[in-house]
Amino acid sequence: MVNLEGAMTNYDLRTPTGRRKQVELPRAYAYLCEDLLVCRSEVNRTKERLARFAASSNLELAAVFVGQDPRSAAGFGRLLEAVIRDEVKVVLVPSVLHLMVLGSPRRIKEYIEAATEARVITMP
Repeated sequence: MVNLEGAMTNYDLRTPTGRRKQVELPRAYAYLCEDLLVCRSEVNRTKERLARFAASSNLELAAVFVGQDPRSAAGFGRLLEAVIRDEVKVVLVPSVLHLMVLGSPRRIKEYIEAATEARVITMP
């Protein structure tokens, strides 16, 4: 897991009177299944893509959770616990295939959204 805690990005926006106003971005967590990626460098590139996608979507990517063993849902479990605990409203994934940890990716996506009230967004 790459923890980017404290890396909150604030944007300076101008109000109609020309004053600057700092705005906190909504926090997002990301999840990827390492086993679906060919090598370590691809894992790192995927994390970078997730960070760029979050930034372009005006989200603060606060943490990336990595599932390392396809037979274990430990990384996925940590993601769910963190989303609920921290009341994060957006979960980013490279594709729905990364949600195959416990079964059908679409059903897992629906489960995450129902259990946490977070929206699951896949990168284009």
